[in-house]
Amino acid sequence: MASNLILYNGPTSPFGRKCKIAANILQIPIEEKIINVYQSDFLDSFNPLRQIPTLVADGQVIADSDNICLYFDKISSQNSLYPSERYWDCLSFINVANGIMENGVNRYIEISAIEKKEQREKAILRFEKKIIRSINWIGENFHNINLNTLSMDLISIACALDYTNFRFSNDWKNQNSNLYDWYEKVCEEKFMKESNPGVSFKYE
Repeated sequence: MASNLILYNGPTSPFGRKCKIAANILQIPIEEKIINVYQSDFLDSFNPLRQIPTLVADGQVIADSDNICLYFDKISSQNSLYPSERYWDCLSFINVANGIMENGVNRYIEISAIEKKEQREKAILRFEKKIIRSINWIGENFHNINLNTLSMDLISIACALDYTNFRFSNDWKNQNSNLYDWYEKVCEEKFMKESNPGVSFKYE
């Protein structure tokens, strides 16, 4: 295992949050550095896309939250967060959860970083439709996940739903009562409480 793991993250990134949770569950010690990505030129030498989260492991750069979580899972001596009996199913749920987070982030940027007169109403509506459609899909297929074992898709879904509530709306609960019941319970877990979003930096 690398002796020096630095996770460059933002204060509210749902993608960074799932990496923090994965490291916590897998008992991987990391040093988290909260940065303002808009004022972090140094990150370009690690990740030219200047995206967070970015992990630097003894000089080895690992970009993208999914790659980071897979790396943590690989070096951990704990049980894998990717159950072998439903590996591809797990990855599919992760992908949908990622889409919820990505559209949530894009929607928030559109309404917070762009002047009102220049905001694209159709784009905002498209982001919102994708979020709701994806949450409904998870709700309809949630019975396929083993809730007795914490897995990476459940972590990703929890982060996606919490970010949706944080930045958009919790109206999704009206059509997804079982999913919402699980969400309320998982939000009481220590790993969720310890990774709650902080205060955003200003978009510049």
